[in-house]
Amino acid sequence: MTEALVEHLGDWVVGWWYTVTIEHYQDRGVIPVWRAERPPVTTPDETLTRIADAVVAWHELLVELATDAGGRFAEAAPTAVDGTGEPPAWRAVQGSGRITIYTTPEDRRLPRPRLLSWADTDSPDRSFDPDTVRAVVDDLLAAFGLPSHGADWRLKDLWLANVSAGLVDRYGRWAVGWRWSVGEGDLDGGPVGSWCCFSHSVTTPEATATTISAALVEWRDWLDDLAERFDRFLPLPADDLDGWERAVAHLVTAVGDRTLYESGWYGCCMTVLGWFLEAAGIESIRRREELLEHAVAGRFDSWVEPPKAVVESVAEDLARRVAVDPA
Repeated sequence: MTEALVEHLGDWVVGWWYTVTIEHYQDRGVIPVWRAERPPVTTPDETLTRIADAVVAWHELLVELATDAGGRFAEAAPTAVDGTGEPPAWRAVQGSGRITIYTTPEDRRLPRPRLLSWADTDSPDRSFDPDTVRAVVDDLLAAFGLPSHGADWRLKDLWLANVSAGLVDRYGRWAVGWRWSVGEGDLDGGPVGSWCCFSHSVTTPEATATTISAALVEWRDWLDDLAERFDRFLPLPADDLDGWERAVAHLVTAVGDRTLYESGWYGCCMTVLGWFLEAAGIESIRRREELLEHAVAGRFDSWVEPPKAVVESVAEDLARRVAVDPA
């Protein structure tokens, strides 16, 4: 974008996303504070309007710095030998101690479903009624028109992110998992069969709305299914080795059956086992990661159903480690 602006307007426009003030900053005294802030990307019209406004504001700032017309900066300018050719306002904003702060618009990036906590998924902060899903999805597709299959990948990613954000706004953080598709789809190795990826799952608006709705309901059903499975085993004392072994082996098999042991299925397995540890009362994220790393990591492969002996060994190792140090 900046290259295109420079090509059309000239080199001066390169700073279009900067502003500057003279202010008291933390413990550094009164200094020039430059801020670099790229506008958020939403709809094409809104985004282009924000960029245009930023270009105009940057031009006005350059005029002010060159002429001191605004009078906001000249008083803060350091003394200089006459004849330097530098306007006092420019000397002020380039003065000693200046800093640049890189800010970003409100971060709406959503977590990968594997990074959700069990609390995020087991306790949706908004009620879920499957009968409402299609209307919600229809509204989202109306607000964010489908990009063409030939569109830039960034526009496709933005569209997917907007749909996910809309579903999360309506139903809660757990909804971000609607794209965790089986095999080599958008997020790789998940339990959702209704959705694959943009290239395969996006067709007409009507059919795409049907696909997204089915994917969200399928994802919610999987989370509810896991909750029922967890309830079969919990509460589970740390020293109940047999109970832990049965639970872990059961969950590994359940994940494998759901993901079809496709590409990256073990990532979903690690996530589900981590959720189970959390539900069992192991609160420390670091401790859960250590338990899984030592007991599970590297022992499962894509496209391969592990032998029963390997599943039993993983279950035994995890059970023993929980028993030794459950904290």
